[in-house]
Amino acid sequence: MLKATPNLQNEQLRLRPFVNQDATDYFEMVRDPQVAVNAGFTPANSLVEAEYLLSRQLKLATVFAIELKPAAKVIGSVGLYERMNAQGEPAPQQMDLGYMLTATAWGHGYMTAAVRLIINYAFQDLKLRRLTASCLAPNIASKLILMHAGFRQYDQVTHPAYAQFGAGQTELFFELLPANGDETNATR
Repeated sequence: MLKATPNLQNEQLRLRPFVNQDATDYFEMVRDPQVAVNAGFTPANSLVEAEYLLSRQLKLATVFAIELKPAAKVIGSVGLYERMNAQGEPAPQQMDLGYMLTATAWGHGYMTAAVRLIINYAFQDLKLRRLTASCLAPNIASKLILMHAGFRQYDQVTHPAYAQFGAGQTELFFELLPANGDETNATR
């Protein structure tokens, strides 16, 4: 069973569960085509659409708002999502890392810091055996975030031109094992 941690933080950021009152900040993020394309969804066209997307995040115990402490403003999202194995079943003790950040917050190291916090939560609190993540090859910033956090690339795939996500682009797949990780239990 997953346990929620409402207060992961460092000097600049607080990772906390999303609340309905985050809708305006969330809309600012999910309406931006640059953010949406990199995160794999269509930009929200209205606050109502953003509220719907946010309502889905509210149901996930391991997805957190990234709040910039001084401003108490939500600038992003970072979370752990259920990972499926090759048989289409939930992979035990493994999760996918996903994240997005408001474009005005890019280049300040916020996501690198948030990813470090969520990795500690994943391996220390949740006792996961493996984290995975992916990004499109042109998204160099995301690739660097993952590499700086210790992830290693293990695969890549070029999506067909008709694909809903990343049409015609190459997606890079990464994994991270705990420091005492045993790769024999990892499921690819």
